[in-house]
Amino acid sequence: MATRTRIARPLARVLAAVAAAGACTTVRRVPPAEYLRTNSPDVVWVTYTNNAVVPVAQPEIAGDTLKGLRQGTSNPVTIPLDQVRSVQAKQPDHLKTAFLLTALGVGASSAVYFIYIRQAGPVTGGVDCGYDIRVDPIPYC
Repeated sequence: MATRTRIARPLARVLAAVAAAGACTTVRRVPPAEYLRTNSPDVVWVTYTNNAVVPVAQPEIAGDTLKGLRQGTSNPVTIPLDQVRSVQAKQPDHLKTAFLLTALGVGASSAVYFIYIRQAGPVTGGVDCGYDIRVDPIPYC
């Protein structure tokens, strides 16, 4: 059971890091025809000219029409591009990614520092490595 716990904790941390890295996205306005031809987003958010917003899964452009499925259902959606005010899709956000990596670096550095300080104890000369047989401090570990 202890082996399973030793494996599960690091695995959970890796999965959390991957999920956090995947969260470094922003929903941005995209040109529908060009974007959908070069990318395959899972979902886009279409804003009609009357400001109604519809999430469209598996979107594709066919001529002058955006086709796909209403997200969460299997109902087909066809939207003429002249009725579309804007299309938004998730895109990588490099600024959020930089902030995440900086925070992880600061957290890791802080953890190492505090572990070192905890091991040093009340000794002002550095880490306490114990004492030898004559009860003299061991100068190195």
